[in-house]
Amino acid sequence: MTAGPDVPGRVEITARALTSLARAVAAERLGAPAKRVRVGLGDAKGAIALDITGPVAAGDDLVTRATRVADEVKSRVSELTGRRVGSAHIELTGIVREHETRVD
Repeated sequence: MTAGPDVPGRVEITARALTSLARAVAAERLGAPAKRVRVGLGDAKGAIALDITGPVAAGDDLVTRATRVADEVKSRVSELTGRRVGSAHIELTGIVREHETRVD
């Protein structure tokens, strides 16, 4: 497999696209619906800083999981965008149960 031809110019990813991508990655890693996850972008000494707020799927040891999720989100967002992600802060707002149903 060979790389594509060299094309002059550059690719720019808008803040809105970065936010949407980071929200999708965070939601997947947290095990939560994307509509319940919020992501803010900031600067961490020239790198991207992510501020993630949302629920996490029910499970054991939420603190360890949240730490692991932050590392995974940093790594995946960096991999997908080609940009350095310096920090990811996660604020957990609740628990998502596997089969949340409403009983009337």
